[in-house]
Amino acid sequence: MGSPAAAEIMARCGFDALIIDQEHSPGGLETGIEQLRGAAGTDVTMLWRLADNQPTPVRHALDAGAEGLLAANVETAADAERLVNSSHYPPVGSRTAHFTVSRAAGWGVDATSYAESIHDNLLVVAMIESARGVAAIPEIARVRGIDMLFLGPLDLSASIDRMGRYDDPAMCELIDEAERRTIEAGLLLAGPSYPGASAPGLFERGYRFVTVASDVALLRDSAREAAERAGESRPAKE
Repeated sequence: MGSPAAAEIMARCGFDALIIDQEHSPGGLETGIEQLRGAAGTDVTMLWRLADNQPTPVRHALDAGAEGLLAANVETAADAERLVNSSHYPPVGSRTAHFTVSRAAGWGVDATSYAESIHDNLLVVAMIESARGVAAIPEIARVRGIDMLFLGPLDLSASIDRMGRYDDPAMCELIDEAERRTIEAGLLLAGPSYPGASAPGLFERGYRFVTVASDVALLRDSAREAAERAGESRPAKE
């Protein structure tokens, strides 16, 4: 929802990580920073789903203090190389240095430790959201600096004209192929739970990171349930 209050609540509910969605949510850079502040003081890892996979949004997210990046619809090794290049300082990449005053480095107070540790601590995640991306997984996996592949089942289904039909044989085959290629390549496998694929089941299939809910869905579903319960308990009209 782009809500700092929602991030503050969610960060205290036992999740290992939260994703600030800048691709589809109404929030911008300053909203994202406030969401990071909402989770400050907790152990939750804060990941940032990029609005765009170009160098400027990557730089903004990292300078703001994101601990990991999710890049949408990575389809080629060149896409992955650009992501890694934008995410790391030289000599690994071409990220420009701003840690002497950036929020990520405590506004410069932690400049030295940040500069020395960010290369090893940053999580770089490529989202695989098309059949073309699945076919390119072996090449994407060879790009040094890509740590994890996150499968996007809804967009994957759309890419083969099976929008939301998760039980379609062609969709099941595509997901199976994506999972197998990721694990065989030695990358961490991630994705959301979805109809027919619960978190326990995904972990059994080799996933290392599974998203299970969003602030919108949790609020919407709980609100509906509360309204239904209240409606059921109302006295009947005479």
